[in-house]
Amino acid sequence: MTLILVRHGQSEGNVKEIITGSLDVKLTDYGYQQAQLVGKKLSSETITAVYASSRIRAIETGSAIAKHHELNVKPLAAFDEYMYGDAEGMTWNEFAKKYPRNLENWGIDAVPGEEGRQVFRDRVSSAFDSLSEKHKSDLAVIACHGGTILHILGHILSTPAIDVPRFRIGNCSITRVLHEKNHHIIISANDTCHLEE
Repeated sequence: MTLILVRHGQSEGNVKEIITGSLDVKLTDYGYQQAQLVGKKLSSETITAVYASSRIRAIETGSAIAKHHELNVKPLAAFDEYMYGDAEGMTWNEFAKKYPRNLENWGIDAVPGEEGRQVFRDRVSSAFDSLSEKHKSDLAVIACHGGTILHILGHILSTPAIDVPRFRIGNCSITRVLHEKNHHIIISANDTCHLEE
């Protein structure tokens, strides 16, 4: 059937423009409101499972969805955000001065400790394929991160790991993927209409 991918609500890292990656940061008050709205939006759907990355910002977002379906969030570290190594904790401005990078060279000329795009794509796509097979006859949600969702979309579109699809993935946006006849179809991406309230 369908997997629904939801990016976490606005986090403290988003507001401070800090590279968080594997760091644990909570939702802001506004991010919590966004999570409530996406939970309300999905409340009428027949959701059988809610998964989240192991990061608190994703778990908080997943919990706002799960409560409408009397479910518990199931954390899966495979859906964690890209690990930026020594860049984590820096602001994007600090990072730009120390490690000049653009969208094309993340994971090529690596920051010390950086995960690397192919490793990231492999762990995310493997976990996605596993859940897609498990829920091919029902509906599940994965609350995770912008980078995670982009690489899932890249996996579906068969782009190389180094060529990340140029989608905007907003906080608490909804992306729907249909599992049909052993392949995936992207139904919608970055739906944020429910946040306009």
